[in-house]
Amino acid sequence: MPSVELSEVSKHFGPIKALDGVTLSFDEGEAVAFLGPNGAGKSTLLKIVAAQIMPTGGEAKVLGFDTVRQPELVKRNVGLVGHGSFMYDELTVEENLKFYGGFFDVSPEDYERVLETTALERWRDIKAGHLSYGLRKRSDIARALLSKPKVLVLDELFSGLDQDAVDGLVKHLKVRRGQTLLVSSHSLERVRKLCERGVYLRAGVVEKDVGI
Repeated sequence: MPSVELSEVSKHFGPIKALDGVTLSFDEGEAVAFLGPNGAGKSTLLKIVAAQIMPTGGEAKVLGFDTVRQPELVKRNVGLVGHGSFMYDELTVEENLKFYGGFFDVSPEDYERVLETTALERWRDIKAGHLSYGLRKRSDIARALLSKPKVLVLDELFSGLDQDAVDGLVKHLKVRRGQTLLVSSHSLERVRKLCERGVYLRAGVVEKDVGI
């Protein structure tokens, strides 16, 4: 069974067709980059996969769970990093991670693992509201990795990250142990280090689906 299945998925915002009949399938452990200009539909598609928004038409399934009828089961299996942050300003980085970790079976070693992966050890006691954009982004990535989700959805993964942070994440994410990885980016050069497949979107339709 594919890890993620999209069948004739469309999404309209009023008269605007953000997605128009997208059909795609991703296998367990596959790393896929979504590429295309602004407004191509990349973020919209990833939000549908993560059950953050509902499609106007068609069907999206994650691990066999329907994103419309079973959104909570989808969310429990998806680690999401989007454009907005899920971190609470008044909590430290570590407190935020422990808050989210409380919803899952997370060990003390898991907290250390994600802090090391995202190079956040020295900022663990800093409140999220005091972090720079790049550090806050890394904190959100740590949160998404914490529960060892079966599907990782990373929208504009590399934005706001310096080269050292990018290199560290790529090194970690290459060892996914069966996780399906869906990444959107404007940088083909960077995602090529991580993904073996590229889906090119334009005006809400799949223009190309090729190896990269």
